[in-house]
Amino acid sequence: MGEMAIMGIEGDKKEMWDPESPVEVGTAKATYDKLIAKGYKAFSVKKDGEKGKQIYEFDPDAGKIILVPEIKGG
Repeated sequence: MGEMAIMGIEGDKKEMWDPESPVEVGTAKATYDKLIAKGYKAFSVKKDGEKGKQIYEFDPDAGKIILVPEIKGG
């Protein structure tokens, strides 16, 4: 199963998908694309504890993706 953790001011949300299901992958990709367009940054995190990295395209086989909103200073 793939998992997307979405950080936000209203609290964190999770979206999960089965990489073998085109419908679920399509829904997760649409969420990913919408948030990236809003300025979110995406990071792929390996489940085995390996250091994650920033990603620039949705990868349904990534395992876990964390989406973080743009941080603005003031």
